[in-house]
Amino acid sequence: MRTRIAAGVLLGLLLALWGTTLLVGYVLRQEMQATLAAQQFSVVTLLADEIDRSVSERMRALQAVADEFDAAKLATPAALEKELRDQHVLLTLFNWGVLVTDREGTTLVSLPDELGRGGVNYMDVLAVRRTLESGQAQVGSALIGKTTHQPVVPMIAPIRAPNGEVLGSVIGLTNLAIANFLDEISANRFGRKGGYLITDPGQRLFIAATDRSRVMTPGPPPGLNPVYDHYLAGHDGSGLARSSRGVVELSSSRRVKSTGWLMQSVLPVEEAFAPLYAMQWRLLVSAAALTVLASVLTWWWLRRQLRPLGEAAEQLGLMRDGLLPRQPLPVRRDDEIGALTGAFNGLLATIQEGEARAAEHALNQRLRGIVAQIPGLVFQYRVDAAGQHSLPFASDALRELFGLEPDSVLVSAAPLHERVQPEDLPALLAAIDESARSQGRLHREFRIDHPTRGVRWMRIDALPEAADGGCVTWQGFVTDITEAKETEIKLRIAAATFESQEGIFITDAETRIVRVNQAFTAMTGYSAREAIGQRPSLLRSGRHGQEFYRHLYAGLERDGFWQGEIWNRRKSGEVFVEWATISAVRDDAGKITHYVAAFSDITEHKKAEEQVHQLAFYDPLTQLPNRRLFHDRLDQALAASARSRHSGALLFLDLDGFKGLNDTHGHVMGDALLVEVAHRLVASLRESDTVARLGGDEFVVILENLDEEERDAESHAGRVAEKLREELARPYHLSVPGGSDSVIHRCTASIGVCMFLGHEESRDELIKRADIAMYRAKAAGRNAVCFFEPRRLPVPLKVG
Repeated sequence: MRTRIAAGVLLGLLLALWGTTLLVGYVLRQEMQATLAAQQFSVVTLLADEIDRSVSERMRALQAVADEFDAAKLATPAALEKELRDQHVLLTLFNWGVLVTDREGTTLVSLPDELGRGGVNYMDVLAVRRTLESGQAQVGSALIGKTTHQPVVPMIAPIRAPNGEVLGSVIGLTNLAIANFLDEISANRFGRKGGYLITDPGQRLFIAATDRSRVMTPGPPPGLNPVYDHYLAGHDGSGLARSSRGVVELSSSRRVKSTGWLMQSVLPVEEAFAPLYAMQWRLLVSAAALTVLASVLTWWWLRRQLRPLGEAAEQLGLMRDGLLPRQPLPVRRDDEIGALTGAFNGLLATIQEGEARAAEHALNQRLRGIVAQIPGLVFQYRVDAAGQHSLPFASDALRELFGLEPDSVLVSAAPLHERVQPEDLPALLAAIDESARSQGRLHREFRIDHPTRGVRWMRIDALPEAADGGCVTWQGFVTDITEAKETEIKLRIAAATFESQEGIFITDAETRIVRVNQAFTAMTGYSAREAIGQRPSLLRSGRHGQEFYRHLYAGLERDGFWQGEIWNRRKSGEVFVEWATISAVRDDAGKITHYVAAFSDITEHKKAEEQVHQLAFYDPLTQLPNRRLFHDRLDQALAASARSRHSGALLFLDLDGFKGLNDTHGHVMGDALLVEVAHRLVASLRESDTVARLGGDEFVVILENLDEEERDAESHAGRVAEKLREELARPYHLSVPGGSDSVIHRCTASIGVCMFLGHEESRDELIKRADIAMYRAKAAGRNAVCFFEPRRLPVPLKVG
C-alpha cells in the first residue's frame, strides 16, 4: 500500500509540478505577447500621428497656394508659373514637384519643367476627378505616373472662385521610389529583424517599407493572413499570424486619419519570444531537479506517516477474531488516519444503535398485534434534535388510512407528508412545531390524497414528550373524518339550495354536477343519473358565445353570485330560456367548494313579451311596421342621411278603388288584397328599405342611402316609385283562406314622393308633403307617381 500511495503521490506531484511549469510558460508567453503588442501598438500610433501631421502640413500648404490663385491667374500661365516658383516651401515638401490644372484636369503649369507634364490631362485620376467635381481636397491612392512612370502619391487641393465654383486644382506629388517624407518613418527597424510597413488599404498595396523592395508590391491576398485582413477591414490593434513570406510575426496596425493608410510594424516571433524560450528551458531543468528531490522525500515521509494505520489494522484483526472486545480505537493523531479511526468508532456506535433499534422494532411488532383492534391509526411520531421527522411506531391501520406500509416511515416521515395535500401540509407542520415548543396537545384536521380512495379528511390527536438532547416524541392516534365532513357539506348545501321549488343543480369546485332536484329533471328532461358527473355545458343551446360564459364565471369569482337569462336546450332538443341565479358555496376558509344554480323556465313569458312587442310595433294583418315603428324608422333614416349626406325619399301609397272591393266582396277579400300588396312591396325593395302600413289602404316606403347628387337621387327614387306602381297594377288572384271562392281583381296605386336630406325638414313635415304629393297623383288621374316640389305644385311623373 505504501508503494501505491507513494506512486500516486509522486504522480500527482509530478503532474502538478510539470503542469505548473507549462502553465507558467503559457502565462508568461501571453503576458509577454500582450506587453510587446502594447509597446508595438504605442510606437505605431506615434508614427501614424507623425504621418498624419506631415500629410496635413502638406495639404495645408497646397490649399494655401490654391487660395492665392484665381481665374485671372489661371488665364496667364506665365505669371502662374512665376508665382508657383516662388513657393520654395511647397517645392521642398513635394519631392516630385507641383503642377496646376484647370477645371478639366489639364496641366497648366508643372514644376520641375524637365518632367514633361505640361498639357497632360489628369481627369482620369480618381482623386483629381473627385476634387474637381466636389471641391474637396483629396489624398490620392499610390499610382504610376503618366509621364515619369514613377510610383507617386498625389495630394490635390481645389482652386475656387469667390462664389465657391471650382476653377482648377493644385497637385503635389511625392515620388515613393526616391527619398521622401515617409522614409523618415519606414526606414527604421523594429527590433533586429522587424520593420515598418505603410499600406494603401484601397489597393491592398505597400507604399512604404523598411525593406524598400516591398514598395508598390501587393499585400497578402485575402484569406492568407487573417490579421492583415482584420486591419484592412478598419480595425486597429495587434495580432499574431504567419506572413505571406512564411514567417510567424507579431504585428500592430494603426490607421492614419487623414489618408486612411495603415501604419504597421512587424516583428518575427522568434526574436520577440527569445527571452521567454530561455526562461522556459531553465524552468524545465528546475522541475526535473525538484522531481528527483520530491520522490526521495515522499518515500521517507509516507513510511513514517502510515505506521499508525498498520497498528489500527492489527487491532481490528484481533477484534474480528474475538481476542479483543468491541471497543473504540484510540485516536492518536488529528489527521486523515485519525479521521479514519474516528469513522470506525462512529460505525461501531451506529451498529450498536442499529441493534437497539432492532430490539425496539421487535417490541413494536408485538404492540401492533395489541393495537390492531383499536379504530384509527395509533402511532408514535418523533422529531429528533436535527429536525428529522419519523414514525418509530405505526399500527397496521396506516395501510388502510394512508396506503403506506408501517416500515416505510420508520426512518423518515416524508412518505406520509407526501400524502398530505400541499395546501394543508404547511399548517400541519406549523402545528407540530407549536406543539413541540409549547408541549401542548397536537390537534389538527387535514386532507390527504389516498392512492385508491381519493381525497380523505383526517384528524390527528397526540400529546408530546420531550427527551434530553432536543428530541420530542408524540403518542396519539389519527382518525378518518371524511364521512363527517361530507355530512357537514351536504347539510350546508341542502340549507342553501333545496328550500326552493325552482330547478336546482349543484356542482363541485371543478363544475361537475353532483346533485339535481326533481324540478331540474322536469324542466330539462335529464334524470339525476344522466346529469350527475356531467358539466352544465350538457344544457348549452349554442346561442351564447365563450365571452358570455367567461363573464359569467368572472362574476361568480368576483361577487360570489350571478343572475340573468340563459338560453338552454332540453334533452328533447327544444331550446328554452330560463332565469338563472348561480351562487358560490364557500368553506370556513373562504375557498369555493360548490356552485348552486337555481333557474325557472320563462319561455312562455318571453313569448308573451314578443307578442306584446309585435302588437305594439307591427300591423297584425300584414306584419308590416305600424305607424309607431314607422315614425322611429323615419327618425333613424333622417339621422343616417345627416351623417352620410346621402339623400333619401319618402313614398306615400294609396290604393285606387279599394273601397269598391270591400263593398262587392266583403272585408275578408279586402284584407287578402292588403296582404298581397304588402308582399309585393317588400319583394320589390331592398332589405335596407322600410315598408309600413299606416291604416286602411295607406302604405308608406322609406328609401335610404340614395345618391349624393340631388338630381341623381330624385331619378333613383322615381325609378323605384314607377317600379312599385307597375308591380301593384298587376292583377290580383284573391281567395279567402279555407274557402272555395276566388276573385281576380285589378287595382292601381297613387304614389306621392318627397325627397329629404338630413334634418332639413321635420318628420311630420315630410309625411305631410308626401301625403300632398299622393293626393296630387290621385287628382292627376290616379295610377300615377307625383313628386312634391316646394316652389310649384306637385307634378305627376307618369300616369297609367
